[in-house]
Amino acid sequence: MIESLHLCMLMHKFTLYMGVLLNHIATYLPETILTNDDLALQFNTSKEQIFKNTGINKRYVSARGEISSDMVVKAAESLFKDKAIDKSEIDFLIFCSEGFDHKGPATSCLIQNRLGLSTNIACVDLPYGCSGYVYGLGMANAYLMSGMCHKVLFLTGDMATTVIHKDDVELKSIFSDIGTANLITKSSFNQHFIFGTDGSGYTNLIVDHSASRNPQTIEKLQENNMPLGHMKMQSTEIFLFAVKTVPKLVADILKKYEYGIDDVDLFVFHQASYFMLEVIRKKCKIPKDKFFVNIENFGNSVSSTIPVALNDAERQGILKKGMKVMLAGFGIGYSWGATIIEY
Repeated sequence: MIESLHLCMLMHKFTLYMGVLLNHIATYLPETILTNDDLALQFNTSKEQIFKNTGINKRYVSARGEISSDMVVKAAESLFKDKAIDKSEIDFLIFCSEGFDHKGPATSCLIQNRLGLSTNIACVDLPYGCSGYVYGLGMANAYLMSGMCHKVLFLTGDMATTVIHKDDVELKSIFSDIGTANLITKSSFNQHFIFGTDGSGYTNLIVDHSASRNPQTIEKLQENNMPLGHMKMQSTEIFLFAVKTVPKLVADILKKYEYGIDDVDLFVFHQASYFMLEVIRKKCKIPKDKFFVNIENFGNSVSSTIPVALNDAERQGILKKGMKVMLAGFGIGYSWGATIIEY
């Protein structure tokens, strides 16, 4: 009896720390591309100067009337078609975005219907931005490990360009609209997560006049013609937050796994800014050849940057099955999170 109880405790401990398996990732890229030539023409500068300021060559812009849920539905449809996935087996749907269809009902419910998924499914909206991918993986992990579901469809998509003022060269030079679809099941790899939040910094990156606290007004609409809200960012504060928080986050997640830098095969972080990432890489003493950056060709697509980077790294042959990959998201909120996956 004692031996049985001990075995039960050991099995419970093992199950508690099992992780998620990213089976497949698909991305949807809008047709419209905003290049440095376009920005240079609008803002009377040079494409070389824009690249020097941002480290970005092109960004993707959603079509007029195309919103976050439209992008993730297209990504999911591509995933189902390319990977021959049986949609009836999906029993949990997570939609991570800061741009929902309505205040109610949950947009994930509408996506379930549009994709023709089973009605025996749980659907959740996750209103997160830059750290949302890691938070979503954590949520998927919790539901999978509890036995409440067996196959998770995790969607990320944001339409940041729709809340940027037409004359804001800084934000227009950075942000992108991209949707992703991720199929997730259980993994035997022991996985840990670290999350953090400091809401005192929320005003440093905010979409103003977009919801209940400070709603849109006729006066504001007449002033800037931005019905979905107006993104505002204090760049210096965001930079200082990131370069202070992320190195500690990296150290803490390594400690939790009892790993060193050399034990991780690839580091894929939220693609916030090329220069921010380079400062973080150097502070963490991560070798350049193990630190994947692709913001140059995709821009900052908020919650989609990490899956877009994973997909791109695999396409380039840099990311291979079996690799241990550290993921770290950080930004708006302030919020941050990290984990290590076995890809």
